[in-house]
Amino acid sequence: MEILRFFDDNLEKYLCVLLLVFMTVVTALQVVFRLLGLPLAWSEEAARYMFVWLIYISCSYAVKEEKHIKIDAVLLLFKERGRFFLALLSNLLFLVFTVVISYQGALLVHKIAVAQRQVSPALRLSMGIPYSSFVVGCALMSLRLIQSTVRLLRSRWAPPAETKETGGV
Repeated sequence: MEILRFFDDNLEKYLCVLLLVFMTVVTALQVVFRLLGLPLAWSEEAARYMFVWLIYISCSYAVKEEKHIKIDAVLLLFKERGRFFLALLSNLLFLVFTVVISYQGALLVHKIAVAQRQVSPALRLSMGIPYSSFVVGCALMSLRLIQSTVRLLRSRWAPPAETKETGGV
């Protein structure tokens, strides 16, 4: 159970750090080897694919932290109940979008990786790996949106917290 909580709290964070570190190392190696007159043919492609993975994992992290793009000014026009329903509607629409993208993306990845067996030019890597970044990212976003929606619903219908009376100032 502790492992699940650790992954829930830190998965995207650690994946983003690892991808950024590896991407930086590969790019630095490319610069050094190019200065030595021995350019690495695969480094630019590897850095690009790591960057794409970083983007989609970061999107999931932004959803988890509720830092994704949204228009907060509209929420100011509504009272608490209206804000709740608008946030709920927003989460549900976003969830439908990410589920559809995950499903359609999985079909595309299957077509590219299995049916067509496309490989990248320099790394000779199955193109299913770079293309699966948006499938994994949207699936993680779906999970985070479900968690956010559950938290939203619990906060709406949770019993009010009891207040402690403090004695004197």
